[in-house]
Amino acid sequence: MNEAAGVVRLDAKLGMSPWQPMTLVGEIDAGVAPMERFHRVIETTTSAPCDLRAGVWEAEAYCERVDDYPYNEIVFVVAGSVSIIDENGNDELFRPGESFFLQKGFRGYWKQHETLRIFHMTVAPRE
Repeated sequence: MNEAAGVVRLDAKLGMSPWQPMTLVGEIDAGVAPMERFHRVIETTTSAPCDLRAGVWEAEAYCERVDDYPYNEIVFVVAGSVSIIDENGNDELFRPGESFFLQKGFRGYWKQHETLRIFHMTVAPRE
């Protein structure tokens, strides 16, 4: 039996996972992975046509070189700040209340200036 569609609240105050070393998609400037924590509210099942995740994510300051971002991601900054720097050196700074879309295949840098907390949703088609 299918449940009726509903609303899922994305609450930045919900319980977060314990701090843990981050799994990176690229290379970082320093040799030690930063710590991260999250509260995932939506994650697709293996039968879905794409991988979809949404929730609250938080991590310490760091800078990561990304050569082929693995999914499409929409981000809303709750606290902290992040610069997205493309391979041509164009630098976009995002602060609390601002949002951005990062395309699958992006090449450049994700640079967090301090601890960053975001609401985000990632979508990646299954191959």
